[in-house]
Amino acid sequence: MSEKDVSASGSFSVAEIFGEPVRRDAILKQIQSSKVLSEWNAFSPEEQEKILLFLEGKKGLQILNDRFFQKVFRPDICPERIGSFISAVLGEHVTIERVLSREGTGIAEAGSLVIMDIIVKTDSGATVSVEMQRIGYMFPGQRTSCYLSDMIMRQYQTVRSQMGKDFSYSNLKPVTLIVIMEKSSKEFKKAAPAYIHKRISHYDTGVKVTDLENVVYISLDTFGQKVENEIGSELDAWLTFFSKNDTEDIIKLVKAYPQFLPMYKEIAEFRKSPEEVIGMFSEELRILDRNTTLYMLDQYSKELDEVVAARDKAVAARDEAVAARDKAVEARDEEKARADEEKARADEAEAARVEAVAKANAKLDAAYALLKANGIPIPEE
Repeated sequence: MSEKDVSASGSFSVAEIFGEPVRRDAILKQIQSSKVLSEWNAFSPEEQEKILLFLEGKKGLQILNDRFFQKVFRPDICPERIGSFISAVLGEHVTIERVLSREGTGIAEAGSLVIMDIIVKTDSGATVSVEMQRIGYMFPGQRTSCYLSDMIMRQYQTVRSQMGKDFSYSNLKPVTLIVIMEKSSKEFKKAAPAYIHKRISHYDTGVKVTDLENVVYISLDTFGQKVENEIGSELDAWLTFFSKNDTEDIIKLVKAYPQFLPMYKEIAEFRKSPEEVIGMFSEELRILDRNTTLYMLDQYSKELDEVVAARDKAVAARDEAVAARDKAVEARDEEKARADEEKARADEAEAARVEAVAKANAKLDAAYALLKANGIPIPEE
């Protein structure tokens, strides 16, 4: 059944979507005799349960798993699928022009989980380079700028080599980076319940300048927290496809948008090979563990920088307080020195006064004695 042939009016059962159920004991028996038993035993009980529910046909797995995504969205086989998603995100119909090679890119991080890098053309005639990134934790603005710069430089090198002397910078086309975040960082969580974040550039003077860089962040975890369960648009349908694994959500999606049924059926083909599912799940966890480690290192470095900054601020405040105290002590000492000097001068003046009075009294006593010796009456005071 093709995607165009699926009727929108039908209702679907879990078996129609994922195939006939398989007994758990049969699955476990197959795993016990497989080459991936050691990897299976390394999984936590929760991780094993996720895989078993998928293999039994009772639940989906993360669609953004690289193997799943590449199987469902191969642009050379089903270009209309990825075109439909990008059209829903950009709000404008696009068609796939070509898929770009990731070889030679300046940014090739292990575990960065690049989904694809493709060229699409809009109905308005604009050619847009779209890179989709699936990232689990932090995707800060600095990293976004690096990826956008890398995309532009790759386009520049390609176009310049093709056009030679006829090259003009006006030949460069806009690039759009779509970042699909399974677990968005705190900056995006603060913007909840919004889950689509499109960068808008403008200048304070209102001047119109053609900028090439565009970015769209999609917070799947925030989308998954929506209270309402209605799938109100094609974009909602795609985000549901990417983020929901419960059979109830999947049945609701397929009923509203039956074009997703063939995609789920293709994913269900993996149920026939438990070894492959376990292998790719193990690889997924390895990348996740690495990203978690990098995230924790980033967080630790950031927290350490904050602690050092707080310490330096406290030291500066302490030094400022000590300087103020020393200045106050110096002023107090100067004031005391001035008071001591004034007191010394007052003491000297008092001593001089006392000495002068004593001398005056002595002279007066001598005069009285002389008058008395000569029989001269002493005038009354």
